[in-house]
Amino acid sequence: MSIVSTYVKHLGDNARICSMREFDDLVSAEDHPGYMRKHRAGLLLDRTRFFASLFSLLVPLWLLIDYLLLPLKVFLPIALIRLLSTAHFIFLSRYRAKEVNLKNSLLLLGGMMLNLPLTFFASAHYLAMLPPDDIYRLPVQLYTMLPYIAVGFLGLFPLTVLECVTLVLLSAMVTMTGWSFYDADPVHHLLPTLWMLCIILSIVLFAATLQLQYMIALITRADHDPVTGAQTRKSGIQSLAKAFQQAQIQNDNLSIALVDLDDAKNIISEYDYATYDHVVIEAADILRDGLRHNDMLVHWGEKVFLLILPGADCEGAAITVRRIHSQGLGSLPDGSPVTASIGICERVADNIAEWSVMLTTVDSRRDSAKSLGKDRYVLCGGRSGEAPGKVDSG
Repeated sequence: MSIVSTYVKHLGDNARICSMREFDDLVSAEDHPGYMRKHRAGLLLDRTRFFASLFSLLVPLWLLIDYLLLPLKVFLPIALIRLLSTAHFIFLSRYRAKEVNLKNSLLLLGGMMLNLPLTFFASAHYLAMLPPDDIYRLPVQLYTMLPYIAVGFLGLFPLTVLECVTLVLLSAMVTMTGWSFYDADPVHHLLPTLWMLCIILSIVLFAATLQLQYMIALITRADHDPVTGAQTRKSGIQSLAKAFQQAQIQNDNLSIALVDLDDAKNIISEYDYATYDHVVIEAADILRDGLRHNDMLVHWGEKVFLLILPGADCEGAAITVRRIHSQGLGSLPDGSPVTASIGICERVADNIAEWSVMLTTVDSRRDSAKSLGKDRYVLCGGRSGEAPGKVDSG
């Protein structure tokens, strides 16, 4: 058992996987944060459209080879199949999504990857009409390459293990059905071909997850503060602008909260900068744990955090803030609690037409919370609330 553990650790070290969380992120997208899912969804959609455009040119060009190598009675139906395949690729290449999300992008990718095996499947019936002559062996072999091409192209997309395996299994099911139409050999004669597909799948899995790993690392490094793990201010502005635009299109709620840690100067003067850094990091961890899956945490300033809460109305944002207050934001070495002054605003309730106005509004309410005595929050409409155990004043 120790040998196996050592070997697995060795593989993880070589792959630069340092924790189970990093490994889980490569296996499944379930725990990926919202910004990561949106970024990957956009990348998958762009690459799907690119390769669909490429295939929409290559697939009809293959008709020339079919015309030269196949008899007319086989060529005509296969030409129709290829034209239908080309029409599907053209549709995918020109597809424009109203909302880019991971599910839709994966469905489009799956549709593109199944196009080639389905073309092979539909053509198999007519290829089976060919006599077993050497002259027809080449076109048959070219068509049997389509499943391999489909599986191989998956390596060009940043996919999790589960996503990649699911797409390959769908392709394999169609491929096996196609083989059964024209291959008269016993099933066990297909085992070498299946073994080759498994080898290709292993390579594809490595390539797809490697792309995903580097994408996660690059996005995290570029858009996140290395100390707190929260988004940088620049990245947060972009996230807020996108969230605001999406909320306008869908006529949905969008709340933000500005969390300003209290008495930062006193902490530094009474203790030291190391203690202050620990307070900020601990507060970031607590804030992150109190958010929903699609919420975003932004390190807005030295001791200030911005919470972006898509879909949350005023009451939903208030529930989030009250939960954070009830849990506290950490403690100092002497055991006293770390507190914060928080301002909240919501797009619909505050009748805000620009995301920049939301920032101005929430900043003003944060200042109001400070002036009212700190350790409290100011909600939509200027209603204020105090720390747990105290009574709302609004």
